[in-house]
Amino acid sequence: MRNVVVEPLGEAWAVRVDEAEPQLFARGRVAEEAARSIAEKLAAAGDHVEIYLVLRNGAKAARFVCLPPVSEDDEPLLVGGSLLAREAVRDEVETGGDGPPTGRSQVNAARPWVT
Repeated sequence: MRNVVVEPLGEAWAVRVDEAEPQLFARGRVAEEAARSIAEKLAAAGDHVEIYLVLRNGAKAARFVCLPPVSEDDEPLLVGGSLLAREAVRDEVETGGDGPPTGRSQVNAARPWVT
């Protein structure tokens, strides 16, 4: 499986594919779009790809998986979403809506990639 990571690098945003030198972008949204484009191209070539988005504060914001097409008529499939949103829902369930949102599930606090 190939990995594409979008993460801050100084004032810029870096898009890194596996261990290759990163591509730099001035805006995070542009870097995210580039990461998705790269993942779709790799998946079209037959690779399974994971995309990780990391915020400036170091929080893991999202994880996507891009799967290769099943047939020649298909396009790569991109699935996944925000880890922050999932944690907010998990916090709501765990506190019954009565506690303040913690932004991180107590269950997976030590394992931030576990959803």
